[in-house]
Amino acid sequence: MTEDITGPHRYRNNRKMVPASEAAWGLSVKHGMLGLVVEAVDGQNRLRDVRTGHEFTNLSSCSYLGLNSHPTVVEAGRAALEQEQITGLSMGEFRIRLGIMEQLEQELSDHFGAHVLPSVSCGVLSAAILPLLASGHLTDGEPLVVVFDRFAHFSMNFLKPVLADETLVLTCPHNDMEYLEDICKRYPRGRVAYVGEGVYSTGGQADLEGIKALQDRYGMFVYLDDSHALSAVGARGEGYARTVFDTLDARTIVVASTAKAFGATGGIAMVGDRGVFDFLYRSGPLAWSQGLRTAAIGTALGALDVHRSPELGRRQQQLARNIELFDERLQGHGLRGAGSHIKFVTVGDNDRAVRLSTELYRRGYYCSAMFFPIVAQGQAGVRMMLRGDMPTELTERFAADLLDVLADLG
Repeated sequence: MTEDITGPHRYRNNRKMVPASEAAWGLSVKHGMLGLVVEAVDGQNRLRDVRTGHEFTNLSSCSYLGLNSHPTVVEAGRAALEQEQITGLSMGEFRIRLGIMEQLEQELSDHFGAHVLPSVSCGVLSAAILPLLASGHLTDGEPLVVVFDRFAHFSMNFLKPVLADETLVLTCPHNDMEYLEDICKRYPRGRVAYVGEGVYSTGGQADLEGIKALQDRYGMFVYLDDSHALSAVGARGEGYARTVFDTLDARTIVVASTAKAFGATGGIAMVGDRGVFDFLYRSGPLAWSQGLRTAAIGTALGALDVHRSPELGRRQQQLARNIELFDERLQGHGLRGAGSHIKFVTVGDNDRAVRLSTELYRRGYYCSAMFFPIVAQGQAGVRMMLRGDMPTELTERFAADLLDVLADLG
């Protein structure tokens, strides 16, 4: 008799998810929508397929302000390498770190008004922070009940089994403040932690006012990933989460990618408590020998220079114009993400999503078809990212072409 070694699948189920998602990805491969190899003709606004010569605009880029090609950012990466003459120390940075890394931490902290810990990615930050949050080692040493928003990004969700070894892990319906308050009422003050995003990767925003009200009322710990709003939102580019959680206290942590609108690479954790900041530096993945490389530190310093200049506001204003124009043109066509730079059109099944994506590509725009498990089954569609380096005329053309393709799709 063969022993049954199937897992309980309480928090993940690869046996179900992998076949379903691979079938969908296979459709994209069949239509030539994956594995493209390109060269930049005009930043992200004009890419060329090196195999076919087809030129198109990239509307799947998370560089929402186009700072990843800004001359100041690119030059700063080169200058850092030239200055240091080493790609990195390749060791845990809590032991030894380069002076320009110390400079970056200080400048980020000054700019964002919090203790800021840079790392190679938000995924690494979440992997280091969330298990310690669950076990209570970022608070009073007693475990916290951890409640994930249903739409929380995979980089956080995949840690549920790890957290469940420390504490009770629950999943909250998206932005359901009544559910969340009910959980807070069941446990003593300060025993619940909430994990979600500021701006969600498939469109929509967190109910920040509701989350803050529950934190004030019940002492709830709040952990938000604001990767898709950092730099794109706020006078300093502080992001959407910081519009409500302006001053970070000991019960709030905001992480965000610096590889998206910020224009560099890696991720940051914004922490209110200095003791927590020091503790995290030597905790889990953050203590491993995989810190930011020298060029990445340089590009982050260059991106900060842009953030401190009028250029940030100009690009944010152009992004806002593009959002307003696009929302106006697509009104009444089932567009998700009104007011946001991330748009999602739901078309239903996987085949329709791939056909929509393929036809847009034929017309000169690359937009990502999205399927289960990124979105719910039967809710496949196409995600589009607007940017502040897109001219108004390009946004107009794209909106018109999208409406034509949707009409043809039926």
